[in-house]
Amino acid sequence: MNSTEFCVIITTTDNLGNANDITADLIENKLAACVQLEEVLSSFYWEEKLCQSKEFRLMIKALSASYSDVEKAIIKHHNYSLPEIIKLDITAGLSQYLNWVRETLT
Repeated sequence: MNSTEFCVIITTTDNLGNANDITADLIENKLAACVQLEEVLSSFYWEEKLCQSKEFRLMIKALSASYSDVEKAIIKHHNYSLPEIIKLDITAGLSQYLNWVRETLT
């Protein structure tokens, strides 16, 4: 098993419908084996102002080789002009779970 074969991709949106659209596209097109959605409170600077906003964070479990397709799908549906899209390589994990991810997406 390649230590960077798998990744978690993180994005956030302030709209639950938008989060659900992104999730549906990723799952239906086999770009993600699993997407977890959680409500978070984000604090950040935007346009020179300190902001605080309720957002929905998507934790997307995917194959690293599919990252660019996942990124395109997120951008296609996203309601932000500059969405957060961060890829974290998985260097270790329960082999049975990672095998499930691989089998689900290939």
